[in-house]
Amino acid sequence: MSDADQQQAPVRVRLTEDGELARAYALTLTAMDMRALLASEEGGYAVYVAPEDELRATWELDQYDSENATGAAAGKKPFVKPAIVVSFSTTALAYAAVLLFFFGAARRGTFSTDWAGEGAMVAHHVTSDLELWRTVTALTLHLDLGHIASNLAFGIIFVWLLAKETGPGIAWASTVLAGAAGNWLNALWQAPTHTSIGASTAVFAAVGLLAALRHRWRPPEFSLRYWAPLGGGIMLMAFLGFGDGNTDIGAHICGFAAGLAGGYWMSRKDKAWFGDEQRQVDGLKLTAYTIAGAWALALMF
Repeated sequence: MSDADQQQAPVRVRLTEDGELARAYALTLTAMDMRALLASEEGGYAVYVAPEDELRATWELDQYDSENATGAAAGKKPFVKPAIVVSFSTTALAYAAVLLFFFGAARRGTFSTDWAGEGAMVAHHVTSDLELWRTVTALTLHLDLGHIASNLAFGIIFVWLLAKETGPGIAWASTVLAGAAGNWLNALWQAPTHTSIGASTAVFAAVGLLAALRHRWRPPEFSLRYWAPLGGGIMLMAFLGFGDGNTDIGAHICGFAAGLAGGYWMSRKDKAWFGDEQRQVDGLKLTAYTIAGAWALALMF
């Protein structure tokens, strides 16, 4: 065999005793526009690719093993349906109730409290006075009916889409935490006197979370399928996130960025936790405790 022939010979990237797994490997590579050859040989079933595809194929199959808990984590279910411990409509009603309560309380001065003054995200209070609870309380406050209506509608839509990926408990918890992180980033970015309220930071965090979770994180390639989730998220953020002079563009950008970071971290985790009912319950509890705890601190200090 000549050197040229040897250079063109297919390269083995996997050898397994599990024929079904070998076929899954081959299908995965084929879906990624690589030609995969499946061969039966001593020791099991081998998967071969062209030499120029070796690095990319190895990376893709490593991701397949990681995402589907095969290989080193054999025995775990390859596909996990998010656990549904409570209907999403119930959580959506709770979301609406929280926003409407604080909207009404702020307008009426309930309990003789200046809710906006105590809960708004004021940059210097967050960064200098370390009143970090404001990054959460600000998410529950709104200027007017139009403001709260848009955040109710878009919040329910995007968290519902996110819940289809992660389950409702994890969806709400990650949205609130990423929204708070977005407010913190915005406080660092803006002038000390900058003030911000509204759930839109969390809404755009949900968009970022969803884009990151649906994106396949692998070496970049020039294909629509690869860039569609991130590109769609950025386009959606650009379409919805820039408005009139009252729009806090920085909060929207920071919320989206925090969501992307959180979604990337979640995409690296074992997907089995999305199907864990206790984790979903813990997520709902964490959401409630975070909001209630933040307001308790706001009213005490």
